Amino acid sequence: MRLLRTLALALLGAAALALPAGAGSAPFVHGGGATADMTRFALAIDGGRGHFECLMPALMNVQATVTAIDSIDATSAAFHGTASVTLATANPFGLPAGPLARGVHFTATATAGGPGAGRLDLKILGLDFPGTVEHGQITIGP
Repeated sequence: MRLLRTLALALLGAAALALPAGAGSAPFVHGGGATADMTRFALAIDGGRGHFECLMPALMNVQATVTAIDSIDATSAAFHGTASVTLATANPFGLPAGPLARGVHFTATATAGGPGAGRLDLKILGLDFPGTVEHGQITIGP
């Protein structure tokens, strides 16, 4: 549990450091936190490019490069890119822990808000991982 807290804090710190001093008018999606299923996430996307990280304990870790924002308004954004997926030990897929895939396509949608309101939905490897923010915040600006 201590490792998970440390990883979550590292993800949040990385997201905070990635925030620009002045976002200007470029579209952005920023934030970090955790969902009800203990998934930790960090978003640092500016002007259609950036990074997205998602740690799903006992399942996998996704390190993603965002290459484009598909749509964005004041409350939601859809984006895509490529990612590396690393499986956790004793994952439910029955596969060995470690790197599973690199350069795989992903899509995601984010809804602005904090606990109970913010949402994040990752689609990767033919699977869908929706979640509602329990701790943290997602901020979106067109």
